[in-house]
Amino acid sequence: MSDNLEKYTEYNKVLRSWFVAFGVGGPAIFLINDEVRNKLIETGEIKVVVFLFLFGATVQISIAFINKVINWYVHQGNDEEFVKTIRYRWSETITNWFWLDIVTDLLTFGAFGCAVWKVFTAFAGNAT
Repeated sequence: MSDNLEKYTEYNKVLRSWFVAFGVGGPAIFLINDEVRNKLIETGEIKVVVFLFLFGATVQISIAFINKVINWYVHQGNDEEFVKTIRYRWSETITNWFWLDIVTDLLTFGAFGCAVWKVFTAFAGNAT
């Protein structure tokens, strides 16, 4: 593995960990902080905010699962018979789809950004 690929892999792992922690930690705040929970209930935003946090975390868990499976199939490339299977060929193709990681990260970032904005505006109210 090249030095740059190792760095990409490490950054990718760290970013996914932060995304999942943030996606699970956000709703956890509503369970332990009455003020935040009550304000979001009062403004009618709690379901949307929780959905956005959980959606972002689910996107990250899903891409991690996809990457795990396809990389295992590619790893099996030392088996000459397995290399002929469609699972191997598709997996090898998907491992080169950098855009898939970027799209999932942007979806997550967008979901979390919207959730944070909704929490912020619930507390800011009409003050502008």
